[in-house]
Amino acid sequence: MEDAQRKFLAEFICESDAIESIQDDVGLLERQLKRKNKRGHAGAMLWLESLLQNPSAVDCLMSKDLICRVQGLITAEQHLKPGGQKLPKRFVGDYRTVGMRVGERICPDSKFVPDLMYSLTREIREWKKNIGNMDLEQKICGIADFHFFFEQIHPFADGNGRTGRALVWYLLKYSGLQPFIFTSWDRWETYYLCFEEYEAMRRYFLKKMGFGIQTVSC
Repeated sequence: MEDAQRKFLAEFICESDAIESIQDDVGLLERQLKRKNKRGHAGAMLWLESLLQNPSAVDCLMSKDLICRVQGLITAEQHLKPGGQKLPKRFVGDYRTVGMRVGERICPDSKFVPDLMYSLTREIREWKKNIGNMDLEQKICGIADFHFFFEQIHPFADGNGRTGRALVWYLLKYSGLQPFIFTSWDRWETYYLCFEEYEAMRRYFLKKMGFGIQTVSC
């Protein structure tokens, strides 16, 4: 990984954590990435990067095992960072078995999470099959939809936002696109508001990817 890529990824992790009020040391993240850490948030991103370099591994694209491994790596050592809480082992690397509320919104009952996530991963695999016939805007909208519905389901007891953003990075890279950084400074004014409707999330993604438009045609 080149220095510029490592710097970008360290900033991506730092901002994704900051959205959840978890503090990072960017310099430490860059060193972890350079050393090819296999643990923590850096380890999760490097593992996803390794899948992208392995055609046979990336062929499945998205599965429960992949998603749970990313969440497990991100959350297992989060308590070592300022602002991160230590999770019970049963909440690390597996879907939640407890109820969740995000603000005023009550998330789906935990008993429905496995089926909802199965449907979501099946949809993204269908997206993959048709990606060759999509234009740039359609590719981005498909990833935006995945992110929106992933966060609506909120499959984990913790780490949903960071896992979801890591998967967005992965899908954009898979599509041959340069990922963008979800910044913490605009979370209240723009990012969080996008979870009210999927078209708002599409507009957010398209603007972040340089379209700068107010309407959605995909």
